[in-house]
Amino acid sequence: MPASYVDHATHPPSPMNLVRLLLLLAAIWIVWRLLRGSSILPSLGRKPEATKPPESFEPMARCEHCGTYLPLKALSSSGRCGRCNE
Repeated sequence: MPASYVDHATHPPSPMNLVRLLLLLAAIWIVWRLLRGSSILPSLGRKPEATKPPESFEPMARCEHCGTYLPLKALSSSGRCGRCNE
């Protein structure tokens, strides 16, 4: 048998190897996040931001009785909100 052969039945792998692998993966992930956020790698992993269309706002009106501002559609024909209309 070669000298580098290890019988895993009698000598299981060390848990330190797993810890080292996890630390290496964590370090690679941290470097990736730092480079991606900087100007060094601006295009990697990022989608171009689309310009948002302007939000549409409903016209507001004031209840004639209580003075609460509501969307114009929510007022009755008499200009009152649902609470004051009752």
